[in-house]
Amino acid sequence: MISSVAATLSALIGAAYWARIWGSMGWGPSFVILGNITNNQSLIQFGHACSGTAGTFILGFILLFILLLTLAAGTKRMFKIQNFCFLIGMIGTVLALIVFAVGDHSTFVKNFNDFARQYTASEDSYQSIIETAKAAGYTGAAGKFATTTAPTIVCIFTFMVWNFWSVYLSGEMKGAGNRKRQVSIMFTALIFDTGFMIIGYLLMTKVLGSDFMKAINFLSTADAEKYPLPTDPYFSLFSGLIAKNPLLNTLIAVSFLFWNLPALIGNTFMPIRSFFAWSFDRVLPKKLSEVDERTHAPLPAIITVVTLVSAIFIWSNLSTSFNTLLSMGILCGVVEIVLVAVAAIRMPYSQKDLYRTSPANVQIGKVPVLVITAVLSIAVMGYVTYLLMAFPSIGISSPAAGFGFMTGIVIVGLAIYQIASSVQKAKGIDISLAYKELPPE
Repeated sequence: MISSVAATLSALIGAAYWARIWGSMGWGPSFVILGNITNNQSLIQFGHACSGTAGTFILGFILLFILLLTLAAGTKRMFKIQNFCFLIGMIGTVLALIVFAVGDHSTFVKNFNDFARQYTASEDSYQSIIETAKAAGYTGAAGKFATTTAPTIVCIFTFMVWNFWSVYLSGEMKGAGNRKRQVSIMFTALIFDTGFMIIGYLLMTKVLGSDFMKAINFLSTADAEKYPLPTDPYFSLFSGLIAKNPLLNTLIAVSFLFWNLPALIGNTFMPIRSFFAWSFDRVLPKKLSEVDERTHAPLPAIITVVTLVSAIFIWSNLSTSFNTLLSMGILCGVVEIVLVAVAAIRMPYSQKDLYRTSPANVQIGKVPVLVITAVLSIAVMGYVTYLLMAFPSIGISSPAAGFGFMTGIVIVGLAIYQIASSVQKAKGIDISLAYKELPPE
């Protein structure tokens, strides 16, 4: 129950993150690009407004409302919508990568200067950005571990650790013991994510120049008041400044608006399932496992999840930073994975019959693979926790705050289960019996 609560909270935080950045990552760069290629200042100003506080709130709530309608439409329609949005977003991303691949540095510098001189008051805006960043503290050299390497590791880990998500969701589908399918799901996601990160980084470095890329990102995060552009320095913005092809740039700009809804669906699908399952297992009220007769969607669970995401979205905009929000999501993952790993170490020895009949029954010599992977998982979680606690700039203000947050997750998970157990026991129901055996296919 504790690990499930941790996973659910992490997913809710992730969903709030995707709602929060729809304005700054999607609408802002997209409309700045459209305004640039049409020479329309109104579109550029609209893109700038989308990246601001008001734009973030308005667009975030619009996206959450679209999410509610999508989820309530039923699983089949939801997946069709998700796949459609994913396809459009992927087409735009591939087009952007092609633009970077065929683009050259000198063309980008010329086009960037034409675009940015109205904001930097400099004919050589490209160099002006670098000089402004240096004046704000950017050195141009390899940074310290605390300010560059550690945040980079945590940032990549934030998105890569959830490659097990689809396996987690497929655990209740028919054929969950098909190890080949589960491994292929995880490694396909791993290769896909890693490949896009490496290709994107190499192409951006080639076209933008390493020094400029570091400088403009430093300026936008370390000294936002001196950052001159009307929107944040996202991948989509730069792709629109390489080629002056109105149709191509429009396709790229519009396509990036479609990424956030599939990400939101992926982050809310698991919490909805959790609330439904908790209700079905008599941990939460029965109402949460009710489904609509027409769409077969668990509407009470969906409304509960979207409401919680909305609350986190509001709180995150008013009270905390991007980094803190993402770091909290990682700490939830630490609690979840460490608890599962500890259970995995115990399972072959404390629940021998259950282990023998499970798909996890694989050994290297006499050592269960389950134990080996569990120990490695705990080691990785320990290192990530160390990075989060040791370097406050990543997002957690102090070790006390970080450990306090994780302790709170444990207390909440225990409290929910113990209260439910006591309530149901008074009715003559032992809810622990549901976890004594593997569910049937």
